[in-house]
Amino acid sequence: MALVPRELFRNWWGDMDRYHRELEDHFRKLSTTDDHWQPPAMPSFNAFFRPWKNVMKQLEHDVGGSTTVDRSQSKFQVVVDVQQFAPEEITVRTDDKCITIEGKHEEKKDQHGYVSRHFVRRYVLPQGYDIGHVKPSLSSDGILTITAPTLALPAPGERIVPIQRTNAPAIKAA
Repeated sequence: MALVPRELFRNWWGDMDRYHRELEDHFRKLSTTDDHWQPPAMPSFNAFFRPWKNVMKQLEHDVGGSTTVDRSQSKFQVVVDVQQFAPEEITVRTDDKCITIEGKHEEKKDQHGYVSRHFVRRYVLPQGYDIGHVKPSLSSDGILTITAPTLALPAPGERIVPIQRTNAPAIKAA
């Protein structure tokens, strides 16, 4: 015979667990209802500055277009969208280390008034490419492709020269 009846401590863990579940359910219901006050959302700095970023990207696309630069083992290539300009309004210049692309047209009238465009893009040619053999080409849809080939390899400083063997003597007998 036991001194303490079994029914006294039989469900103490279940009772404790049920109490905590009911408490969690109560607070969960409070947090999901819309009857409590919420502070207004604070504007983020990204949302404030983002329109300016988009405007600058649009301006870059409108004047000077999009650009891709490809540097490979065989060539250095720049592809620029210049469809806003006529072929005679585009100039490609090279100097010691740079390729410069310039597009300019004077004021023209459009539906909103007058517009003039001018852009200059300069690319530093990496070492190992021949600036003397730069070749620009303009497609019919306004894509300018500029290609510079790799430099021809200079003669190595030291090399093994093969010996040519002849079957005749160098000194002839008299």
